[in-house]
Amino acid sequence: MQQRRRLNAVSQRPALALVLSIVLTAATVVGLNEGGILRTQEAGVSPVSASEDSVPLSAGENVVVEDAAIATQGGAGGGVSRTVKEFTREEAFSMFALTWEGQRDIASYVRAEGADGTWGPWYAAEPLAEISPTGMSGTDLIYVEPTNKIQVSISGVDIIGAEAGDTPADAAPIEEAPVAEAPVEQAPAAEAPVAEAPAAVEQAPVEQSPAAEQSPVEAPAAEAPVGAGTAPLPSNYGDIQPVAEVSAADDIQAVFIDGNAEEGGIALAAESDSYGMPNVISRAGWGADESLRCSSPTIDDRVSAITIHHTAGSNNYTEAESAAQMRGYYRYHAATLGWCDIGYQALVDKYGNIFEGRAGGLNRGVRGAHAGGFNENTWAISMMGDYSNVSPSNATIQAVGELAGWRSTAADAGFDPLGHDVHYSEGTSYAKYPYGAAVNLPNIFAHRDVGTTSCPGNAGYAQMGAIRDIAKNTHDQIQSGLGAGETSTETTSSDTPAPLDPIPADPAVPNDPANSQISNQLSSIEGLDLVGLLNGDQEAIIAAAGTIAVVALSIALSQGDVDGVGNLGEVEVINGLQLSHIPPLLEGVVSLSGDSEFSQLLRTILDVFGPVLGDSRSGVQYAEERNDNTNVNYALFENGIMLSSDQTGAHALWGAIGEAWAGQGYDLGPLGLPTSNEYAAGNLTRVDFQNGYITYDPATNAVDIQLN
Repeated sequence: MQQRRRLNAVSQRPALALVLSIVLTAATVVGLNEGGILRTQEAGVSPVSASEDSVPLSAGENVVVEDAAIATQGGAGGGVSRTVKEFTREEAFSMFALTWEGQRDIASYVRAEGADGTWGPWYAAEPLAEISPTGMSGTDLIYVEPTNKIQVSISGVDIIGAEAGDTPADAAPIEEAPVAEAPVEQAPAAEAPVAEAPAAVEQAPVEQSPAAEQSPVEAPAAEAPVGAGTAPLPSNYGDIQPVAEVSAADDIQAVFIDGNAEEGGIALAAESDSYGMPNVISRAGWGADESLRCSSPTIDDRVSAITIHHTAGSNNYTEAESAAQMRGYYRYHAATLGWCDIGYQALVDKYGNIFEGRAGGLNRGVRGAHAGGFNENTWAISMMGDYSNVSPSNATIQAVGELAGWRSTAADAGFDPLGHDVHYSEGTSYAKYPYGAAVNLPNIFAHRDVGTTSCPGNAGYAQMGAIRDIAKNTHDQIQSGLGAGETSTETTSSDTPAPLDPIPADPAVPNDPANSQISNQLSSIEGLDLVGLLNGDQEAIIAAAGTIAVVALSIALSQGDVDGVGNLGEVEVINGLQLSHIPPLLEGVVSLSGDSEFSQLLRTILDVFGPVLGDSRSGVQYAEERNDNTNVNYALFENGIMLSSDQTGAHALWGAIGEAWAGQGYDLGPLGLPTSNEYAAGNLTRVDFQNGYITYDPATNAVDIQLN
């Protein structure tokens, strides 16, 4: 018989207070989130819907404009006149895109009319590097600031429907040429450290691709009087990108979106729940309407690199308009294009605010839709704005670097921000490399490094070195026990202790595990370093945070219910642990109505066994994925628990077998999760688990645990 020792006054240990503050916070967050992940923070605003409208491109008015910026767009013989499409809307909008079916060779620019009647700069709307499963594709969604009127300059599309040189019947009179505007905003004096620019920096706002063996179409004769109505046609699209064929304007949709900035602001994160992660605004914080999502996220086994993007469009926005842009991108990517969610894992505005992008968890390998051919095992951060000629703000660069540095330390990552690795192209029409090509890339690379795009703009690309340096510094700080931006072991918040700060010694309670009141044998239980948890060991805390086991164990210890160790068959158990120690972290109950997995299981349990579980005391909660189990969730009852994972399905535990499973370490114990409900095995009652089984003898109340 093993020696049993009562754990007296354990709740007074300073280490336990720290463990409780960490694991309960982490577990609460896990319980609230979908997919068993760490949510960035709980504060949020009510869901805010983005408005959307669309019309065929052909519905726009043909207008001839003169603007010096036209010459930078290619076409029209490099002149300053062009026929564009103009749209006027009764309802104001702030974002614009073009969409179409399949792959199209289209180059487009867009500008908006300001409140004072003047036209803003032209923004390049590049084709996205993704085609949805439904075959839908389109351009970037461009933020143009709130407006009612927009003009689209486009190549590769027959917007006139007549031969070059013909007089369009509906061409509007030529506009008076405004004072020539720069095609993008002018860069202020850069405050951020600028990394050395690449050897050859492009000058045009869109990456130039030579038209392979294609002769440019001649522009209309110079002597043709523009004022007489002869519209210079945007036919010289070969200067912009190769075009296989000219598209009809009827086949393309003009999309108008507004994120309704006035209806919802942002709920800034007061703190992050994952160690070292900078403050993040969650999806709830920017008002995501989760009903737009149409599928569960794809989770890759690891994240091996980070891709840096920019969204393009105006840099003139407020913080509230940042949140509105998030809702616009989400609406466009998820619903309009059919991607089911926003393409990027995270976005950063010019104020340094970090927004949670695609659902599924910032600390999981959620696969995005952002860099066609290189989406698998990569993670995207997009800077909100156009950084073709304007450098990202210091706040943006710092936030992007810190987020990248934190992400490189995650359990499914672990790569050097300054390192390189080989990636294999998945091969799409927008990738620079064919399928299967091995490409040696920096671990933090730009979208243009793998795709036929200028993203993240020349000025943004010039900051890649600075972003990597900040990421490396953050990575090293986290690895050494400091959070992002910290320079010492001082706590970063007066309310919440830094989880990896040294734990002060308590003379009344020896901190040496060898002299602990806890039996050293407890530390041998697989997956549970109890001694390390009680003594504030950082690896023990991080390894267990987010599991059912560590939350329940912390509650049991704080209540003084743990009473040493014992044995049940082949397994060492912690005496005193019970299913009831698992706290309900989410309000709500499991209902008999509906066709959810747990609803069906509850009906089965009631039909076969009767009300053995008792009343429901929580909704469906989520736990960290361990031991190759994915999508682990559970629901609590007065007398038991339901557990489910992709690997095991849904099953229930209660009574003596349920308590024995709790004692062996809950979800971290050697048995794993249940793979059956109770069933008769001779005179015994039995439940099977992933790595063994538990039997109960009703005649003697004996419980036995056996491993496979």
